Parts: sequence; C-alpha cells; structure tokens
Amino acid sequence: MFVTGANGFIGRHLCERLERRGLSVTRAVRTRPDRAVDTPHVATGELEACDRLHDMVTGHDAIIHLAGRAHVLRETSTDPRAAFERANVDATARLAQAAIAARVRRFVFISSIGVLGNRSDRPLTESDAPAPAEPYAESKLRAEHVLAEIARPTSMQVVVLRPTLVYGPNCPGNMARLARLVARGTPLPLANLTAKRSLIGVDNLASLIEASLTHPAAAGETFLAADGDDVSLPELIRYLAAGLEVQARLFPFPVDVVSLAARMLGHGATFDKLTASLRVDVTKARTLLGWSPEVAVADGLRATGRSFALRKLS
Repeated sequence: MFVTGANGFIGRHLCERLERRGLSVTRAVRTRPDRAVDTPHVATGELEACDRLHDMVTGHDAIIHLAGRAHVLRETSTDPRAAFERANVDATARLAQAAIAARVRRFVFISSIGVLGNRSDRPLTESDAPAPAEPYAESKLRAEHVLAEIARPTSMQVVVLRPTLVYGPNCPGNMARLARLVARGTPLPLANLTAKRSLIGVDNLASLIEASLTHPAAAGETFLAADGDDVSLPELIRYLAAGLEVQARLFPFPVDVVSLAARMLGHGATFDKLTASLRVDVTKARTLLGWSPEVAVADGLRATGRSFALRKLS
C-alpha cells in the first residue's frame, strides 16, 4: 500500500493499522524523517512537482491519497485558490496518472464533506448535489472530478471518501484548540447551543479506508464518513472534559451574541465549523461495505481528552 500524507494525523493512524494487519506499507511523505525509522518511507517533495512518482508507486496494489493542502488558519499565500489548486487538484492528477501507468489496482481518495457544504439541518447523503462553500472544498471537488475523468478509460478502481471533522488522540486543529480551552477551565458561553454535528474518529475513518481498499463493492463508489452518532458542541465539550478529568465550565448566553463576538474577533469561520448543524447519513457505507464504526463517539472523544491530559495540555 502506498500512503501519501503518511506523517499526518490520519496517515500515522492508518499506516499503523494496516501494518498491524500484516500489510506492506510505503509511507510517502514530503520530506524524509530526521530520525531513523523502521518502516519504508519515500520523500516526494511537492507531489505536483515530483517527477519520480511512477517509480515510487510501481509495485503497489493500491494508493491511499491523504496528502494535500488543508484549511489554513492564518493564510500566508498571496493566491490561496491557486495554492489549493496545485496541492489538491494538480497533485491528485499527477499521482493518478502515475498510478495508471504503474497498473495500480485501486486508488482511494480522501476528499471532504465540505464538497456538500458546511451546514445542513437534515442528514446529507451521497446523492446530494455538491455545494462547496470555500476554496479548500472547491479544490477537493475538482480533484474528485479530475480523478474520475483520468481513471474512466482505464481499469484502475477509484474510491472517494468524504469524511466529516476527524478527531482522535493528539489531533490537531480546532479540536485541539477547544481541548486547550477546556483544560484551562475557561468558562465557555456555549450551553445554549443545540445544533448537532457529525464527526468521525480517526480509528473509525481508518477502518473505513481499510474496507474501501479491500471490498469489491467499493470500486467506483463515493462514501460519506462519520461515526453515525451526532453530537452538539456542549456534549462534545463534556466528553472532552471527562477525558481531561476536569469540569466542563459551560454557561448559557444568547447564541447570536456569541456568534457576533466570534466574528468581531476574527473567529467566525471557526465558530461556524464547530457550531453549525452538519449531519450526514452513513447508511451507504454500512449497507454496501458492511462497515460499522468500531469506536462510539462518546468513547472516542473521551480518549481524545485523555490524550491531551497526558500531554499536560494547558
């Protein structure tokens, strides 16, 4: 198995899982690790500019493409759309072309639920029309289309996964920032928030990726990825607090005022990502692949909190 983005949060968990299954995994990373490692690594540099991809992927049965340019909290690029296009669209196209030339059997592309939008009061399904609301999601959708077009006249099987927000032990991003606030005992005016969101634990996502690699029915399909049990932000905070072994300090406050304050402080997008309703239906993956989440969302969030407690996050 050839895994891009192997040193990222999801990539590390996935590679360890596949290796425990006895599979041979090549970890494709941008730069070679400084320390000695006992697993095969290849340094690709920027995928969209790598001229050795064919040699790198030759001999592999499948590719799991995790690498890409994700959400950027503090944007430094003078042209973010072009940066997303290069890292998420051009790189996927180059990798797919190399995979086809090397006769790779299956290509699993990790996209994003964002291609369907960033909020929904009803559960989204794979049949919903795309509605990306930001450049990152737009680039992921274009990458899906480019990948399908390249693979269509060939025998390479493509599987697309669209995960919701991914969490788990020592996860980065918004979840880590939220855990830091909870660990510090910061009073949070979020008790009135009732909107539910679908999340997916990293172990559950890794198990779905594994199913997508091996199940015959996955070929040519797109699947939404979530734990299956939706949570509100106050519930999420309480689960994190339980793992951190601290009290969740939540108090009620008008939601509109909290939202306005977040926007005035420049955190409106982050507030929306954590609070707006975004629910998905994973019936297709359950039915077609026989997949089910291995870890309940409550247990996964408590484990996430414990991981930050062990790091003495404050």
